[in-house]
Amino acid sequence: MVNKESFVKQIYEDWGENPQSEVCVAILDYLLCSNSRNISHITYGSLRQVVGSAYSTSDILISVQYLCGDRTHLLDTKFELIENDYGIDISNSELKIAHKTGQLVHPETGELISNFEEKVYIYFQPSSLVKSII
Repeated sequence: MVNKESFVKQIYEDWGENPQSEVCVAILDYLLCSNSRNISHITYGSLRQVVGSAYSTSDILISVQYLCGDRTHLLDTKFELIENDYGIDISNSELKIAHKTGQLVHPETGELISNFEEKVYIYFQPSSLVKSII
């Protein structure tokens, strides 16, 4: 078990008085909130609401990247293909191949999706580490 205070200390050691410290702590608080413990689909928009309008898009994106990284690993990055208001998870390896070839193979139908960049969206999930924080 890891405690919240050790993460907060680490965040401030890494970011000091930069806005990323406050953004990361706000997201950490959100992840640890009892109402949020079962959330498995976190979008940039939901993080923007958590953090508020006082921070720039850049501050939030840098903070999210940090929280997805090896140093803290509080968030897992996920991707989904959205068609007709229906989302299908896309693995990192599928997306990597799509970027190399310029086409995404639909995971259910096997059809090629040539304009996949317009239909694939990023989202985040709390990492397994979040559940062990007290």
